[in-house]
Amino acid sequence: MCDDNGILLGVNKHNNSLIIVDIFNSRTYKNANMAILGTSGAGKTFTLQLMALRMRRKGIQVFILAPLKGQELHRACTNIGGEFIQISPASKNCINIMEIRRADKSVDELLDGPSIEKSELAAKIQKLHIFFSLLIPDMSHEEKQLLDDALIKTYAFKGITHDNATLEDESNFENPGSYKEMPILGDLYEVLKKSPDTKRLANILNRLVHGSASTFNQQTNVSLDNKYIVLDISELTGDLLTVGMFVALDYVWDKAKENRTQEKAIFIDECWQLIGGSSNRLAADFVLEIFKIIRGYGGSAICASQDLNDFFALDDGKYGKGIINNSKTKIILNLEDDEAQRVQQFMNLSEAEVMEITHFERGSGLISTNNNNITVEFKCSQLEKDLITTDRRELQELIERTKQQNEGLPL
Repeated sequence: MCDDNGILLGVNKHNNSLIIVDIFNSRTYKNANMAILGTSGAGKTFTLQLMALRMRRKGIQVFILAPLKGQELHRACTNIGGEFIQISPASKNCINIMEIRRADKSVDELLDGPSIEKSELAAKIQKLHIFFSLLIPDMSHEEKQLLDDALIKTYAFKGITHDNATLEDESNFENPGSYKEMPILGDLYEVLKKSPDTKRLANILNRLVHGSASTFNQQTNVSLDNKYIVLDISELTGDLLTVGMFVALDYVWDKAKENRTQEKAIFIDECWQLIGGSSNRLAADFVLEIFKIIRGYGGSAICASQDLNDFFALDDGKYGKGIINNSKTKIILNLEDDEAQRVQQFMNLSEAEVMEITHFERGSGLISTNNNNITVEFKCSQLEKDLITTDRRELQELIERTKQQNEGLPL
């Protein structure tokens, strides 16, 4: 497995040849999606970050969604000049969910000609209905209609209607074509609380406006143009986890669809958190949709997951199986016996390969793609290891070396 223009993953343990993979090569791979499966401590997050760093060095746009242990990705992100966005009640970072972002459609127009005029407001309101369905799962049909009316009023107060021309800020002479200041959740709250019929919706939304999660009630205050972006939603729990995930995916999806000739990769760490038995169908649908259609936008969706029983729990495994079936390449790290048996069923592994999986040491795995199963030893440089390791001993050694460097002592 040695593709031209790919990224190095490691060494084939059987013949010591290099494993270099270019998952974006559509002539070789039906899609660029990948699933990384392994038990806790097998090295899933390490492998995911190693691939992300090497893709970044090739100039590929990288997004990483971290619903668990987001702090493990912070060191590498900051050291390579990436953007670390923490979406949580305690963070100052905010991506305004109500923002209609200007999309670069120049590539689509070159390829397909002038596009059919579609209301950007209508498209945004459709997404906001999903957002509020996650926040308020028991909304009645009447409340959904009242919410729709309130959203249209909220944008109208900013001068924004279904006519796309109303989005542009005509007073901004320095940046022609830029959009007006967008409403925030607080503006919608003010509209909702005025009517007795929408008072319940306003009371629930108040948590994100004046309550413990009021950091959601701001204009976007982070850079969304970096080539390496980590979206950390690990501080969110319960219903706010799916709400935060939607905020992150709403942004990522807008960026991923801008230029379908540009390679981009969306990494989802600890994917079982989003599609497992403790999640909900709407949240799981977001993730599965990415795996199904990102190929059409020149992208790759890469997930890493442990707890395979939970991974296949929601709706009788519909979402876990969907992700596996839509991932041409799978990387299997060390698994427990029962997890290895489950993997054997959908990957047609031999008994010898199943035995090997249960005895893998950290740093070894099985790559399965195009009907080839190859045992690989993953390789990283010392610098890469320093940036992404989470091993306690290696972190202690890193601290000692850093202290010696700061004091000017020989290593």
